[in-house]
Amino acid sequence: MVKAADFSSTRLTQQEHGDVDLIDKNILGAMVVDNISENYPGIKHFFYTLKLVGLNETEAKFVVSDMMTAEWINNHYLHILDKVFKEESKEDLGSRKVIVESEAISPVPTIKIKKASTKKQRGLTRVKEGHLNGTQTFSSFVKGASNTLAAIAAERVAEKPGQSYNPLFIYGRTGLGKTHLLNAVGNTIYDFYNEDFKICSLTAEHFTNRVISSIRGGKQKELRDAFRFDCDVLLIDDIQFISGKDGTQQEFFHTFNALYESGKQIVITSDKPPHRLSGIQERLVGRFEWGFSVEVLPPDVEHRVAILQIKARSLGLRIDEDVLFVVAEKSGGSIRELEGFFNNVVGQATMLNVPLNKRLVLDVASRLSSVSSVDLINVELIQKEVASFYGTTVQDMCSKKRTRGVVRPRQVAIYLSRIFTDDSLLEIGRKFGGRDHSTVLHSVATVEGVLANNPSLENPIRVLHSKLRKISGGKLDD
Repeated sequence: MVKAADFSSTRLTQQEHGDVDLIDKNILGAMVVDNISENYPGIKHFFYTLKLVGLNETEAKFVVSDMMTAEWINNHYLHILDKVFKEESKEDLGSRKVIVESEAISPVPTIKIKKASTKKQRGLTRVKEGHLNGTQTFSSFVKGASNTLAAIAAERVAEKPGQSYNPLFIYGRTGLGKTHLLNAVGNTIYDFYNEDFKICSLTAEHFTNRVISSIRGGKQKELRDAFRFDCDVLLIDDIQFISGKDGTQQEFFHTFNALYESGKQIVITSDKPPHRLSGIQERLVGRFEWGFSVEVLPPDVEHRVAILQIKARSLGLRIDEDVLFVVAEKSGGSIRELEGFFNNVVGQATMLNVPLNKRLVLDVASRLSSVSSVDLINVELIQKEVASFYGTTVQDMCSKKRTRGVVRPRQVAIYLSRIFTDDSLLEIGRKFGGRDHSTVLHSVATVEGVLANNPSLENPIRVLHSKLRKISGGKLDD
């Protein structure tokens, strides 16, 4: 590391020369990079190409090699650079604004994720620990202004696990694609590096349950061996779940350290950025901030239309773009809400055998806005409707029974709960007798397969779907 004394010996004061440009910028710039590398190791890769190229009365100008890195430092780590710059330059340069630009205007580099061949798409896939949803890949993820940075970061991690952003921390409100990106990372590594990488993909709730069961069974060593020494890629969904759980946080802290120090890849999702996570130890929050924290935002109108176009094509529908714009403008803020509203419009057009045009979209929107679907549709209502339809009981659906007359209604109810509510996988599982997220994912995948094989409107699942949509529109009497 370049020592402060080295810089002091070459430093020329303003009083002697009247020009701060005579200061050796190369040495000062190297000191800044060394300081960051030593004290902020999780983000040092953002500063590898950092150079101090200009000093004047009001600002210190740094450059990096590309626009994406410059933008990311400016948006997320400028406070760290400013702090380090002031530490290294001390009082000699006074108070100057720190800015970061790219050396040349160049597009964000294209990430070349290896594409799978024409082999059949996987469904729910068992990995070293937990499961991956094989349908959630980078190719099925629709990029837009709200999620491009998160997608690019996830792709880089998938291409070179442990060598890019570590940890990768993806945050944002529910229904925006965080879990999709988490699975996409895992699926890419599984498809192309499976022989070399052991993947652990689970929710924070699942991890908590593993900790509890290991304590009860006296198997803490087995747990630690599984996650600290026999895991190459750790994917954790909904980390906010460990809030207030000190024992789990203690275990996760040591697991994180062991994996990070061994160069293993860690990817975490959350509903909030690290610094806003309450009930989580400061030392864990600090480690979450070591790497690349990126937010997934609600999609803008153009992005929504792109999602709808892909959705329409998958259903074999041809819908005018101006109609899709109206759908995009009238739907909720998340992708899940967007798809739910679109499904409602398509369902109405099909059931009533009317054209899918602006008039229909506006009619559906006006009915839905009169009564909030969030207020009307919940898991409990779905359970009641499905149980009544199939001639079973809510109690049986939430029990451990595995008879055909119970399993299918349970799967359908879980699927509809995922479609109609904003409840997380964890919350849905808890409301169905304490089932874990993998059971919820399996149920959703099973029902989607049934719908794909039998798209008929007479399909019982579509009948229930239509009924619940009418309830959400406030048009169905009890």
